[in-house]
Amino acid sequence: MSFMYAFQNGEGGYFLKINKKSFIFGAVFGIALALGLVSTARFFGIHLFVPGSASQQMYDKAKAVEKCIDSYYQGDIEDEKLIDGGVKGMVEALGDKYSQYFTEQEYKELMSGINGSYVGIGVTLRQREEDQALIVQQVMEDGPAAKAGIKAEDRFISVDGTDVQGKNLDEVIAMIKSEDNKERTITIGIERTGEDGQKEQLEKKVVCKEVKIVSVHTKQFDDVGYIQITEFDKETAGQFKVALENARNESVKGLVIDVRDNGGGSLEATIQMLDELLPEGELISEKSKKDGNKVYHSTNETSYDKPIIVLINERSASASEVFAGTLQARGAAKLVGTKSFGKGIVQTVFSLERSCGGGIKLTTAEYFLPGGKSIHKKGLDPDINIEYKKPEGDYDPAKDEPLQMALKLIKNPSAE
Repeated sequence: MSFMYAFQNGEGGYFLKINKKSFIFGAVFGIALALGLVSTARFFGIHLFVPGSASQQMYDKAKAVEKCIDSYYQGDIEDEKLIDGGVKGMVEALGDKYSQYFTEQEYKELMSGINGSYVGIGVTLRQREEDQALIVQQVMEDGPAAKAGIKAEDRFISVDGTDVQGKNLDEVIAMIKSEDNKERTITIGIERTGEDGQKEQLEKKVVCKEVKIVSVHTKQFDDVGYIQITEFDKETAGQFKVALENARNESVKGLVIDVRDNGGGSLEATIQMLDELLPEGELISEKSKKDGNKVYHSTNETSYDKPIIVLINERSASASEVFAGTLQARGAAKLVGTKSFGKGIVQTVFSLERSCGGGIKLTTAEYFLPGGKSIHKKGLDPDINIEYKKPEGDYDPAKDEPLQMALKLIKNPSAE
């Protein structure tokens, strides 16, 4: 069983074909095996039950439900949906909104997000509420879609000749974002509205490639550096290190790091990035059922000795709270914005590829900031509370009140 730490929610998985007559109890029993309830029996292919045990009761109930469905259900039976539904229900019974079972496709999606890369065309799609139209929100610079001539605000109308109008966003993404599509040319039908308001339908041939997610974006406002982190994945730490080198320039007075709307990501990436900023000392501590207490420390190999302001808001969660909260607790940064989300627990993602397929994400630990503070269901309180009121039209940094306050504090620490 392989695993990795993750703070964020996501989707993805593997699926094992199962004989129809064992579709429900086989799936539920399979997940029990994957969780180690009867690992020895699984190895030898033997079903072992302890009378009165959870696995025995699970088997009996699933078998009874299967018999009822086979005998009385009037309608088509889709094995995969029943299997996935049964296993998902088992995890949902924990009553923990952060624990989840992932099907094969869902698990692949989740892991591509955590790994910081995926096979696709390099666009972000959104689905309009009023008409369910699929609109290109962002096109990755130099990505496959950009090279093919797809632009922001184009509307997707077909994929390889299949009409996608009215389809769910996830369905369309699954048609494009797949390891099976690597180096394959797909035809995207788009509708583009010109400056004169006239609509034009076009077809763009796009070669699917491995696309690396850019999660770190930089700017400079006069003599103040600015780094925006949109998520924490395997690529983020490396991108952040490059961005930080630019901020070490003598002409840069300090750094604003923006983790607003950042829902989290990888613990490993977060620790690496904090280590780049902080001298030797405690970063976070972690308490888990399996491993007990564990404390992470910075190594003192590098640090950043100029002023730092971190921007947070109510959608800054989990890994971004670890990042911002540790800097605040260590006295290395001030926080500007609004109270953060308040997610102080860790999820571990387990691969179930060798047992029943897919994957499972379980809450496995709670973390604490330096000094032992928990932020779970509490959030981080900013040093300076300023709400960003989004104006109509395009984003304008001059109207971003938290950002402007952060820039002011870097230039003049007594400005607050």
